[in-house]
Amino acid sequence: MRYAGFWPRLGAIVVDTVVLVPIIALSFWTFSESRTIALVSEIPIACLFALYSIYFVGRWGQTIGKMALRIKVVALNGEEAGFTRAFYRHAVDLAFSLATSALTVYVLMSVTSREFELLALEARLELLTTKTGSWTDILNWLLIAWTLSELVVLLFNAKRRAIHDYIAGTVVVHTRGNMARDGDLRRV
Repeated sequence: MRYAGFWPRLGAIVVDTVVLVPIIALSFWTFSESRTIALVSEIPIACLFALYSIYFVGRWGQTIGKMALRIKVVALNGEEAGFTRAFYRHAVDLAFSLATSALTVYVLMSVTSREFELLALEARLELLTTKTGSWTDILNWLLIAWTLSELVVLLFNAKRRAIHDYIAGTVVVHTRGNMARDGDLRRV
């Protein structure tokens, strides 16, 4: 197996981000519309980001970005990743999404619909920062620490596994031209 390193995985993240732009735009739109729409849609939209990866990796072993970069998530023994491994692989992402959503819901609940609607979008976004105080900072620092630790672990092991790969028992491999060395794997 040829393990996928930093650059193909980064490329896949970029492609996946482009794919998710409509959901990102929807998130901003709901926040710009009304407090009620923002409240009703906040958690489902936040879950969509993690569920996108969980579904695609569980179903095909690849997100659209990974398909484009010809890399795939597989179990350590070369079998399909499956939904359980996909869930474990993206559980931390889901937790960060839900924590961020919980803070957003808290802020939305702290103002009336009338107060919210009187604010321009920029002021609404500023409200998120001021009402949550240090919790947003803590969450952001934890996310930065998680991301950097993922990068360090990925760069300094032979199979190019990130922490989420260790959690799930997975590895990311190139799909083209990969012939198994140990006889257990067919073309991945």
